Amino acid sequence: MKVFLDSIIGELARKDFAYIQLFQQYGIDFYCNGDRTLQEAISNSKVDFDEVLSEIKLIQEKEKASLYKVDVETWPLDLLADYIQKTHHKFTDQILVKLRKEMEVMISSNVQEKEILERIHAPFDSLAKELGAHMKREELILFPAIRRMLINVEKREPINNSVENPVDQMMHEHQSQDMLLREIRSVLQNYEVNKSQSSEYIKFLKMMKELDLDLSLHLHLENNILF
Repeated sequence: MKVFLDSIIGELARKDFAYIQLFQQYGIDFYCNGDRTLQEAISNSKVDFDEVLSEIKLIQEKEKASLYKVDVETWPLDLLADYIQKTHHKFTDQILVKLRKEMEVMISSNVQEKEILERIHAPFDSLAKELGAHMKREELILFPAIRRMLINVEKREPINNSVENPVDQMMHEHQSQDMLLREIRSVLQNYEVNKSQSSEYIKFLKMMKELDLDLSLHLHLENNILF
């Protein structure tokens, strides 16, 4: 797949997992703002333009990479919704509980990074609450509506209710969640680990990075494919 500067980054992410890895590496938002061109995305990011283009050239020279071993774009929408719910939603719920517990314990035990943790406490709390409510709305309202639409299509019956409004709402909420995550990421210096940090804090950073990377895949599947 030949890539030009007017290529849409969300489409690149859909076609080759190597681009997802590249965008994650350079902090390029391909999941909430995947409708931008490669030129726009690189120019609006704090990265070296020529360096990113060199990385893209290397990707082009390699065999296409796949995360799921199958083309998720060919999955029925109900299967994709089920996959998102049973993998990404479940993971997000579980890791948020662990992160909250770790943060509270560290703050109460006065670890050396207490001041940093106190700075992210409010945005983290907002992110956790927003994600929890958001995923429930998807699971109880949007995903069932998508499944009903598919049943109507299979039966060749008219689709009476559009999902356009709830989809728009979910995408808007994704933007809010991404802003909170970026705030946390900035305070935590992109989860950079060094020897001077306490072991508890290093563990916390690694879990936060796991959440961050998983959310980018999670929102990519929803914004760029399912929605």
